[in-house]
Amino acid sequence: MSETVHIPVDEAGPTVNDVMMRGAESVGPATPLAHAREVFISPRKRLLLVTDGERFLGTLTPDDVPEAGEGPIEPHVRADTPRVSPEDPVAKALELVESQGMTRIPVVDASDRLQGLVCFNASHDAFCIYPS
Repeated sequence: MSETVHIPVDEAGPTVNDVMMRGAESVGPATPLAHAREVFISPRKRLLLVTDGERFLGTLTPDDVPEAGEGPIEPHVRADTPRVSPEDPVAKALELVESQGMTRIPVVDASDRLQGLVCFNASHDAFCIYPS
């Protein structure tokens, strides 16, 4: 994967489509909890996107994963995670940062298919994307 590029918020295009990471990685609901724990060892990993095929099911954060126990991640997936669509204005993503402190926001289309991820840098003043 390439190094990320930062797009300052005040230089971003008008829609989420202009600032989202495409091809966001996802895992299935049967992914073992042990795998999720391994992924979250990295401080750079703050969110797992969970899909069933192309259909977006929800997200998993380090706080959602129990410290002990086995089994799939499915019972711990948050289906109520706020999301944006590619057509939404960038302002909607910024509102989620302000109101909910989100720095990773799933991008899902009208058919519930995962399209990408909006990612903010640590200071919340730039979007992180991979160059095309």
